[in-house]
Amino acid sequence: MKDKDMALRVAGVVFLLVAIMHLLRLLLRVQVSVGNTHVRLYLSLIGFVVALLMAIWMFAASKK
Repeated sequence: MKDKDMALRVAGVVFLLVAIMHLLRLLLRVQVSVGNTHVRLYLSLIGFVVALLMAIWMFAASKK
């Protein structure tokens, strides 16, 4: 069970880092382009919320 808990914690850290990157993009208003298409800032808001919820879920699951 210890390996499972460690894997969940690592996944939680990865999701938390992704959430932080989305938050930084929102705060700094960094423009991102994929090809000729500009990615809108509100997508980072959605990405932040989803990644943060996933991180919380992973950390909670590792404590059970």
